[in-house]
Amino acid sequence: MSTIGPLVPVTYLAGYIVLSYVISAMGCATTLELLHRRTSRSGLYNWYLLLTSSITMGGIGIWCMHFIGNRAIVLGNGEADVQVLYNVAFTGTSFVLPVVVLLFAFYAVGVEEKAGYLRILLGGLLTGGSVCGMHYVGQLGISNYRCSYHVANVVGSAIIAIFSSTAALGIFFRWRASWTDSWWRRGICACLLAGAVSGMHWTAAVGTIYLDHNRGVMKGTQLSRSQVVIVCTVLACVACVVLSMCAIVAGRNRRKSTTRAHQLVLACAYFDPTGRIMVTTQAMLPTRKIVDHYIGRTFKDDDLTRTHPTFLWAFRATRNWPVVKDLVPFMRNRLNSEESAIEKHMLSRGVIMDQDTELQTDFDTLFKQLFCVTAQELSDQLSLPLQDLGTLYDDVLSTAIPISRMSKAMGRSSLRTGKGQIMFTVRQLEKHEATRLGSQGFRFATIEHVTGMLSRRIHVPEANLTESLRDMRDYASSNRGFSEGVHLISFMMRPTIHDHFEILTSKGVGNPLPSATLPIKQLQVHHLELISRMEGWSMDTCIRYLQSAAAAQAFPNLSDFCGHLTKSIISLSQTIPEDMRGAAQLSSRPLTAPCRSRPSNPETAMQNNCTLLTFCVVGTLDTQISNPDFTFTPFRLFRVQQQVNEAFSDNDDFARELSQELFCTDVHSGSNTSDHDLTSSTKMAILRLWPSRKSSPTLNSSSGSRHSQESIVDHTATALRDITVRKEVRVDYTNLHEKSNQNNLGIRDSRAVVVGGAGTTPATYVDELYSLCYAPGIRLRADASLQNISRGSTAC
Repeated sequence: MSTIGPLVPVTYLAGYIVLSYVISAMGCATTLELLHRRTSRSGLYNWYLLLTSSITMGGIGIWCMHFIGNRAIVLGNGEADVQVLYNVAFTGTSFVLPVVVLLFAFYAVGVEEKAGYLRILLGGLLTGGSVCGMHYVGQLGISNYRCSYHVANVVGSAIIAIFSSTAALGIFFRWRASWTDSWWRRGICACLLAGAVSGMHWTAAVGTIYLDHNRGVMKGTQLSRSQVVIVCTVLACVACVVLSMCAIVAGRNRRKSTTRAHQLVLACAYFDPTGRIMVTTQAMLPTRKIVDHYIGRTFKDDDLTRTHPTFLWAFRATRNWPVVKDLVPFMRNRLNSEESAIEKHMLSRGVIMDQDTELQTDFDTLFKQLFCVTAQELSDQLSLPLQDLGTLYDDVLSTAIPISRMSKAMGRSSLRTGKGQIMFTVRQLEKHEATRLGSQGFRFATIEHVTGMLSRRIHVPEANLTESLRDMRDYASSNRGFSEGVHLISFMMRPTIHDHFEILTSKGVGNPLPSATLPIKQLQVHHLELISRMEGWSMDTCIRYLQSAAAAQAFPNLSDFCGHLTKSIISLSQTIPEDMRGAAQLSSRPLTAPCRSRPSNPETAMQNNCTLLTFCVVGTLDTQISNPDFTFTPFRLFRVQQQVNEAFSDNDDFARELSQELFCTDVHSGSNTSDHDLTSSTKMAILRLWPSRKSSPTLNSSSGSRHSQESIVDHTATALRDITVRKEVRVDYTNLHEKSNQNNLGIRDSRAVVVGGAGTTPATYVDELYSLCYAPGIRLRADASLQNISRGSTAC
């Protein structure tokens, strides 16, 4: 064995030093991009991302950097026969070692929105250890030299690798939730991580001594440094391809979001049990286009508002997915048969259509079918059954695309160049559902962390989007129905210019109207006697009477009830503007409303009703509410919300209306949908629904039926104030007296009479409230059997 002295002089090529860092940065950037897309510990998709990120980091970020860096090392005077040669076995081992260690490191860090410090520390230790381990195992692969190392350099390189790796991974995993789709921030983390690898490598390389050159090693059986560089270059090109694909996908998503900002789309707003919203790795909500642009016959011709009859129909449809799901194939076939006409209809927006472009069905009917088919496609995208897609949020978000500075300089409007609308289905997911969707590639983040990027993607102002998403979260998790018992409520109406009336409602969880709950389960006879005496009184008058000696003398056994009622009226008065409190009048007639279910016994609770005592008031056009816990809701929307809450069964009525609209339209339009185009499930659905359309649409006024199409969709645009609802409540005082030991109201004989328009409209408790508050010509009178008790008449 021949040697070249004890020490071999070493020089470095600056070009390869820079190249090694660039290659390492590419590998680290690819790794962080893949880790950013990982959303769960389970699922083939996430395991694939975990494995590929370990390979790109260990194989490119570390291994390629090491050998390209070693190419910068020139031994002796640069003679070819004195340069390093690599053993194939150790070289291959040095590739596998960091990949395996990093697999455990990245798995240990996890996929939480904010990784814990202990997990980050463990991941940093493993990552830094893999960098050091790969370096020295790779050095063992040098077959024609014996390497010696300075202890200080070994220790220093290990500290640099571990500290820098921990810092880089900590920044990335700790704050990646707020960096959603922020590539340049991930790029900074990648540069820091590449700095850890390069810093460790060159600290160790400077302290390396090459001894005992072995000229007997055959060059043909070893890997030359040039051959290793070729392998590294190929791997670096793979990383470049991966990054390019990610950039292309991101660009395509941005273009798609810009296009959809002009369209009417359906999106999913899903929340996990902790209130985090589900988004894609590009900070997008799952979205599908319904139609390029809505074309209606409303006051705002191109807008789909939350009071539009078609939106209210869709609102009901999402509460009746079991009725809709079997008819989706039939709807899809009809849409396919009219595809060319639909395209012409879209192109003719704003232009009077010719006969050749006229659709067989009106656009509202067409939109309903498009909505259902789109909902099915969205559920397929999420691998969910249609009935689990969620319910429609009770508002529509409008999008606006700001124009460029150049367009502003040319004098164009600075408001927007296009406008679209977004409808949302909302759900609160169970824990196992969130886990399953996470394994499919979706991630969950707090609303605050994604609204900035999401607002730029869907072109909605960030403040508006944040408020809407928070309301959707409350909307998805709340049960907006009355609880059991007796409630004192205020029913305040405000007229508007276009939407007829708005109702003052409560936000978030709780009763749908401003209310105060009395500490009793049911009203008794003596309670009714006291309340009937205050018929038509204002809040202040009621409070003065309840606190007076006259009330104490007339009702000596109701002192506790008077106290509770006084507190409830005072509490309720805080929800009404001060100038309207004197106008609010008490209606002594108790109304019944469905109760929301209790978690302990939902089936029993759904069958119960609660009792409502009402203060009615009609405000003016400029009436405002300062309490942030309350808001005004259009009467039409509020009515539908109460019709489809969980205590009502809307399936039968909706199925009848759907069969009437869908199949009657199909017969009259002469649609050529053949029988063999329908699936067996669709045929069964048609058979179930078809008889309903032949039944008479008229309803018995005493049948107690609650819904009809006329009650939801006002095709004739008849003002709501033209519909009069009267509910006569008869209380048998004799029976009450006989059954007073049961502490109930007795048996009541109720019937609803609705007058207005063509035909009848079944009444709900909302219609009764409306009639109490603002029905022209309607005067409420106490039942004759109660007049001796109340000693007065009622008027509203």
